Amino acid sequence: MPRLITPNELFRRQNWSRVCGSCGVTFGWKKTGDKAKYCSNVCSGKANGSISTDRGKLTKYNCFECKKDFTSYHKNRKFCSKLCANEAWSKDMPRGYACKKDANHHEVVDAMQKAGAYVIDMSHVGRGFPDLIVGFQSKTILMEIKNPKTSYGKIGLNKNQLKWREQWTGGTYCVVDGPEAALRMIGVVK
Repeated sequence: MPRLITPNELFRRQNWSRVCGSCGVTFGWKKTGDKAKYCSNVCSGKANGSISTDRGKLTKYNCFECKKDFTSYHKNRKFCSKLCANEAWSKDMPRGYACKKDANHHEVVDAMQKAGAYVIDMSHVGRGFPDLIVGFQSKTILMEIKNPKTSYGKIGLNKNQLKWREQWTGGTYCVVDGPEAALRMIGVVK
């Protein structure tokens, strides 16, 4: 059965299009939008001053993941799409945020430096990599610091740390829970 068209709808269809007050494009509107002056919220915002029309310079970039070129107004953009960004983050690309250090981290580092060890803090790397690289008397030791006073520290190594330790085929790797354990590992305390 065909749909009946009311007289009001016939009147609306006669005046079906309007010209946008911002961009000048002719547009149609819904039944409820008889009073529409603009074709979109963007044009309305531009006309009312709530949306900035100066978005900066459109620049060409190269996607870090798929290596295709793309354009963007944002100078910090590294990927052409969310798909490429997710793909890169699922690999070993470093995150943009710092990893949290254990509360006893600085105590362990200070104690080893006072004993004469050369300590490189690697806690910012994440992805299971140990917190410290320690050089002492021609030995290199990788150290993971855990704080036994916290529930996270009591659990031990997380899944990334366990995976990294299983794949490590180099020199000494150890987990320490305080300055005394760290000094024992480098051979200062027996």
